[in-house]
Amino acid sequence: MVDDIKEGGGRRGWSWSTRGSQLNMMQLLGVTLLLWLSVIAKCSSVTISNPSGVSYVGVRNTTSKQDIFYGIPYAQPPVGPLRFKPPQAWAPASNHTLVNATANRPVCIQSTPIDDSPVSEDCLYLSVWKPNNITMKLPVMVWIYGGGFLNGSTLWYPGEAILNTAFQLGKPVIYVAMNYRLGIYGFPPGKQPEAAGALNLGLKDQRLALEWVKKNIGLFGGDADRVMIFGESAGAMSVAYQMMYKDGKHGGVFRTALMESGAPSTYAALPASYPPRQTAYNFIANATGCAPNNFECLRKANSDTLKEANYNLFKLPPDLRSPDPYPSAIGPTLSPGDPFLTRSPKETIRRGNFTQIPFVCGTNLDEGTIFTTNPETTEDVVAFLTAQLPGLTFGITNKTAVNQLLKYYPAHPSAGSPYNTGNNTFGKASQYKRAASIIGDLVFDAPRRDFLQVATKLGVSAWSYQWAQAGLDLPEFGAAHSFDLAFVFQQRWEGMTQSLIDLSVAMIDYWITLAYKLDPGATANPNRAAWPKYGTVGKSLKLEAGNITVIGDDFRVGGMNYIQDNLLT
Repeated sequence: MVDDIKEGGGRRGWSWSTRGSQLNMMQLLGVTLLLWLSVIAKCSSVTISNPSGVSYVGVRNTTSKQDIFYGIPYAQPPVGPLRFKPPQAWAPASNHTLVNATANRPVCIQSTPIDDSPVSEDCLYLSVWKPNNITMKLPVMVWIYGGGFLNGSTLWYPGEAILNTAFQLGKPVIYVAMNYRLGIYGFPPGKQPEAAGALNLGLKDQRLALEWVKKNIGLFGGDADRVMIFGESAGAMSVAYQMMYKDGKHGGVFRTALMESGAPSTYAALPASYPPRQTAYNFIANATGCAPNNFECLRKANSDTLKEANYNLFKLPPDLRSPDPYPSAIGPTLSPGDPFLTRSPKETIRRGNFTQIPFVCGTNLDEGTIFTTNPETTEDVVAFLTAQLPGLTFGITNKTAVNQLLKYYPAHPSAGSPYNTGNNTFGKASQYKRAASIIGDLVFDAPRRDFLQVATKLGVSAWSYQWAQAGLDLPEFGAAHSFDLAFVFQQRWEGMTQSLIDLSVAMIDYWITLAYKLDPGATANPNRAAWPKYGTVGKSLKLEAGNITVIGDDFRVGGMNYIQDNLLT
């Protein structure tokens, strides 16, 4: 039989010089169409078969010398009776199944409507990029996208640039990107889903995809024993959660990990009984005409009605969801017996109950800027932080804690984020930079430092980096959250200067070297800056055009220590 791929696609680019938000593909439709037509003219099909008789038909790009397999099913479609169920491994309908992997599948339903791709509950697919004519087993880099567990897609993170750079460096790799369920589909909130065993489904999707890679990637020329997982933001948090799977007993599905702007304690994993979570569940039940105690009714709810309810979660009152970066209504949930989050990430890490493998955990210099409002006074900052904290760190909602934290962050603009910009406020209110500094440390840098320090004490090989390359057209954001992504995937790459191209190549080289040698600093390039382990003194690699150098991870010690000791969960 033929397992058809539904037509779909489009690709979301990342602008390296903006806040990193997804671009409106309609604005690029004409250019995209011309590029797509030029690619089609240079492509043919390629087929890979396994011994059981399943064949995968992909696309061979003779220009880039890459084979691409779009939308390979790794799980049964999570629809009908499988909605809100842990993923079930995909199985072929017969011993002679042909999987058409020549076009993209629809993406998972997002928490905000998108216009660049069809969406569907039937979305548990992954894509594989490989070099043509592989003669040896290659390391595998598996990407987990971010988006706050609310949005994201493999379409936005194609592997062409990574493979091209890897080929140029003489270090070819296989690249895999997976879809996983999002919003209420992947992280249904409340006690009723907990009782039904329906928590953290998106994390379970990721796990099943990794098991698929372990079992099948050899068919595509990958070495199943040399798998690296990496991700950004919620994707980086997901990497950390995969490291915590069954208290670190991860079954050998990966051997190294890299986290970009995310760590175990970045997101506050909340219990199912947390009031905003339960209220969100009740809202969903009411929107679909289901009684709150009838979870089975939600499983059978009309697809369009449920999708609309998922969108409308953003219309809940502010006390039920925090502003950016993450709402408190949806996300990973603590629950006894959960394979990922039996206890808080902080406690799990301190117990050493994670896969103790070599890893990298880094952040961007100005993580907090794009999530910050425009506070004018200290009172405005307090109001901003008390509105943020319930969605970031469970239990820290009182002004006493916030006022204590403020003591470590001066109000003077020269001390704030974007850093190294002096007294310039970029037309923002006087305490914008102060608030941005606090949010950056609270959500990203303190969790990163905490994980690295704990891991180092346990004897784990770990490395840190700081992405310091600011955008050019929005200086008020500095080197903001997600700005690094354009350099990993080389998207929106027009007009790049040579120094920026060199930075991208260096970054990808470090990433690939981790996959190859379990040490990102072992690049064998004499012109590449050394990258020492984090160590007891806390060393980090600064990544900036023309200025890749080792720095100390010793900034804002007072505030970071307070966060680590009192606010992380």
